[in-house]
Amino acid sequence: MLIVGIERADIRIERHDAALRRELLEQFSIARSTWLQREGNSAEAGNLGVGKRGLNQPICRALRVEGIGRRTIIADAGHCQSGGLWTALDHRRVHAFLLQPFHQRVTETVGGKARLEADLAAQTRRRDGHIERPASQGRREVLQATWGDGDEVDESFATHMDLHEFHSIGDVNYRPNFHIAPPLGRLNDPNGVFLDGDTLHVYYQHDPCFPHASKRTGWGHASALLSAPGPWQHHPDVLYPDMPYDMHGCYSGGAVVDGTDVWLYYTGNLKRDGRRIPSQNRVRVLDPSGPEGGIYQRDAGNPLIPDAEEGFTGHFRDPQISRDEHGWRMVIGAQRTDETGTVVLYRSTDLEVWEFQGELNFALSDALPGLSPDILPGGYMWECPNLVTLTDKATGKDKDVLVFCPQGLEPVSVDGQTHYASSDQCGYVVGRLEGTTFHVERGFSELDYGHEFYAPQLVGTGDGEAVMLGWIGLPSQDDKPTVDEGWVHTLSLPRRVWLEDGWLHQLPVWKSIPEASGREGFGTTTSVVASRGGQYSLVDAAGTERLQFSAGEGLLRVKVGEDERVIACPEGELVAIADGCAVEIFAGGGHVAAAASVFGENDARWSGWREI
Repeated sequence: MLIVGIERADIRIERHDAALRRELLEQFSIARSTWLQREGNSAEAGNLGVGKRGLNQPICRALRVEGIGRRTIIADAGHCQSGGLWTALDHRRVHAFLLQPFHQRVTETVGGKARLEADLAAQTRRRDGHIERPASQGRREVLQATWGDGDEVDESFATHMDLHEFHSIGDVNYRPNFHIAPPLGRLNDPNGVFLDGDTLHVYYQHDPCFPHASKRTGWGHASALLSAPGPWQHHPDVLYPDMPYDMHGCYSGGAVVDGTDVWLYYTGNLKRDGRRIPSQNRVRVLDPSGPEGGIYQRDAGNPLIPDAEEGFTGHFRDPQISRDEHGWRMVIGAQRTDETGTVVLYRSTDLEVWEFQGELNFALSDALPGLSPDILPGGYMWECPNLVTLTDKATGKDKDVLVFCPQGLEPVSVDGQTHYASSDQCGYVVGRLEGTTFHVERGFSELDYGHEFYAPQLVGTGDGEAVMLGWIGLPSQDDKPTVDEGWVHTLSLPRRVWLEDGWLHQLPVWKSIPEASGREGFGTTTSVVASRGGQYSLVDAAGTERLQFSAGEGLLRVKVGEDERVIACPEGELVAIADGCAVEIFAGGGHVAAAASVFGENDARWSGWREI
């Protein structure tokens, strides 16, 4: 959003589009309150603006300003850390209209004065889908060339442009082609994953106003064909925190398909009198694959579970539902009052009335070790549990697999191998559930050994296997280059998950990911496949190695910067995919996976994988 200074202006939106008018007025309100809060200014200061990062995101609106005086002060423009654009304009009326994104057209004034276009079509050349300024031409020269005849380049703007990089949207090369990334705002946990024929529906935690407004988490929605890779179709957001029981967030949950009925279950977050009140709620979905992306109806009986059970704190969330011979079962991540993590179990016969069974107890006496140092980890909270039944391909027997995310683990190195490198982890145990007792047969193993992977969600495919997506990100780690473009984080590719000899294996559902490059605003997609491992580096167009990995001699090593992860890995097929900023590596025939977000030098696209 390009925000201009307003001096007792009468804002008048001259558009016939009522929805646009409401949206623009809301954005003006957000910008004004944000600027007042962050900059400590008074409402009478005569300026309207924002502080750090501002609202100059790729969805920006440009402003046409009438009655402008020559006093124009512009500072903090462009793709720098502070990122805001301020102008002090001596005018009375502002007309807002949709225009090109901010980085392509900065501002336009009428009445014969300045007109500045950041794409500078006459002075730039286009290569590989992005815009470049001629190397011999300075920014001040470019500005002078586009400034109106007879006008002088504003010195504060020109000086700033000399000091900072100025990016057009074509220079934004981090957005992936085949991974889900939010069109704008912050993405985190995948939610409500289900299949409708060949269509895979994926919901996700979404804060559309990030980073320039207070957290207001709802659910986004995207879909794609499971049978072939292609761009994800994004649909309108489906949940907003606007009910009395979820006013402070529609948190994670799952989906249930019961015949022709589709239900979404989620945790409503309500904070009252210093207390967090978690509730479990459901939403009916009509025609999810229709042209509207579904019709969503909250259950009039919400909340189905109004609060945490006795003995647990307000950290009681993320319902996930599956079915066994006894009916429907719901697992929820929980924190005991002694601030330790666990999983609790509910059961139902009709998906509406749920009876609390208690927390899960773990029988460990017959457990074989997993890859991690603990048969069962600790932690202060267990989030995002998944309980699925898979068929072990080695034995033909069905096993229960419990996936969960323990928080608060300390890093451990065993024989030079990396475990719990992040305090927010995700992993699984294998066994069988009887009542509330989970008989562990294979102890805890981390699901992904890369630098960023969290909150996975699994859905059975009816053949003893599952499809899984995870968040390539971690809690409270949003400081990424993409924030300056108004979005952050991606989900993983859909992964085919199967159980073999007590171990989970993972490979991309899509067996071949096409090479992709050149779509404006998107990054490069490049892959490498090898039969028995090897050593490779991911190189950007500037020739800089941004990630290195090797698979062989019983180990997988993945290094981003100076941070190296090492884990035991058998010989087997190797697959590595870099798609914009999302990188995923599968080694040992799917025995070990590693995901991370990686960024090229100065926004450069990927040149490809280089064998070392």
